[in-house]
Amino acid sequence: MPKYNRTEIIVRLVILDEYCRCMSHITDDMMKTGEGQKMNAEQMTISDITAMAASGDMRDFYNSRAWRNLSHKVIKAGNGECCMCRQLGKVTAATLTHHVNELKARPDLAYSLTYVDEHGMEKPQLIPLCHDCHDKIHERGIYAEPDKAKENKFWQEELW
Repeated sequence: MPKYNRTEIIVRLVILDEYCRCMSHITDDMMKTGEGQKMNAEQMTISDITAMAASGDMRDFYNSRAWRNLSHKVIKAGNGECCMCRQLGKVTAATLTHHVNELKARPDLAYSLTYVDEHGMEKPQLIPLCHDCHDKIHERGIYAEPDKAKENKFWQEELW
């Protein structure tokens, strides 16, 4: 796990709070129209999701009809725009829906539009993002912190 100094942690928390705030109107609208109601017959159980998270293979969840339908509704409710890019004044197409609380930690929120934080505030659980912003959040691809072992994996010292 990467180590961050105090300033980096504060910046990350501010960014998280900003994109949660930008989604509040979207989840309010979806709740008013009855979209995204919890637990229908197509949805997986919490124990199924927990087992998948433990095995590290979430393909069945993300390929399920229930998830794809809910993800599509979240993206549509966000006008098809990435929530984080919108905060930066950019217009970028949202290509996926992000769980603010990861499924491994909170499988009970898999299909939930909102969650209640430690201060009792209701916040969006599902937000539309572009692929680039999703990589930033999860520190993948070009946003991954280089690991010393990975940096040197192609370097082999010749010993004669």
